[in-house]
Amino acid sequence: MNIARLKQKLLKTAWPARFYFGRLFRIPLLGEVLRRLLLKELLLKILPLRRALQKRDKVVLPGVVVDHFIENSSYLFAMNACICRQANGCSGYPVDVGCLFIGEGARNINPGFGREVSIEEAKALQRRAEKAGMFNTVGKNRLDKLYLGVKPSEPMITLCHCCECCCLWQLLTVLPGSITGKVHKMDGVEVTVTKNCEGCGSCLNYCFVQAITLQNSKAEIDQNRCRGCGRCVLECPREAIKLSFEQDAYFKKALEVISGLEKEVESTTGGYQ
Repeated sequence: MNIARLKQKLLKTAWPARFYFGRLFRIPLLGEVLRRLLLKELLLKILPLRRALQKRDKVVLPGVVVDHFIENSSYLFAMNACICRQANGCSGYPVDVGCLFIGEGARNINPGFGREVSIEEAKALQRRAEKAGMFNTVGKNRLDKLYLGVKPSEPMITLCHCCECCCLWQLLTVLPGSITGKVHKMDGVEVTVTKNCEGCGSCLNYCFVQAITLQNSKAEIDQNRCRGCGRCVLECPREAIKLSFEQDAYFKKALEVISGLEKEVESTTGGYQ
């Protein structure tokens, strides 16, 4: 068995214990050691679903933001499959749509995990994920580097196509605030419940961070928990949940985040090829 398959098997075996493992981060001293070893670089932004924005605002923004990542990368590596969905036996979303790794560090990923892709192939993968209703997390993640065999100093950005039922970041419900605070919704995005809500509870099944509860027969969103993915907006049968944003602020902040990540890559590699 090659190293890539062995690591995948170990991850799948450990998957059922992920919430138990996540709670270890709450233990003083031990939690700090684990955070430094596994999550020191953690910085993730969650981009709203394209369809959720289309539904309310008749514009397409997240796809443009993600395309900017793809088009300005020197190297693109696509996973053959999503390990999270494989381990969870996911039946609602395509298992063969895995993470996309961007930047020079991705050149060192074991080819047993996936393959190099062109800009066109990466965009096609992204569109397929959007069509399936998955949301995007974009950022730096040391945990990915560890299991992929990429050195911490090597620049790499992760673009993950997540579903609400299998996303690794369901761990945000058990991790301490010092870690959950590093996983953000994009600035300028707001998810709110309107007067059309009848308290049917459909939205509760689609929130991957358990940010929605029923209070007095109406859905309420905990803005501290909400990551603005827009899944609840799509699934509400009465269109009672609204995803809104201030367009100029959203674009400005999104591009600032992207440019910041890109500058780190440039400073380490001497520029894009």
